[in-house]
Amino acid sequence: MPKAVEGSVIAEDSTSREVKIDIVISPLADEPLISDMLTGAFEIAIEDAGKGLWRFRWEPKEKVRETVKP
Repeated sequence: MPKAVEGSVIAEDSTSREVKIDIVISPLADEPLISDMLTGAFEIAIEDAGKGLWRFRWEPKEKVRETVKP
């Protein structure tokens, strides 16, 4: 569903800009999956994908966040 919703990333002390999001529903996925394009639109910098560590690009490199379970 192209441009089906608008969304943003909400962290405890900061929020990304709101962007229009394409939705694809997969019966195989048991967690949210986002593309590299959406990651870029949300201005997310992935610090360690395996450990779920990230930050917003505008934040200092020392400000590392942990992924929160949905």
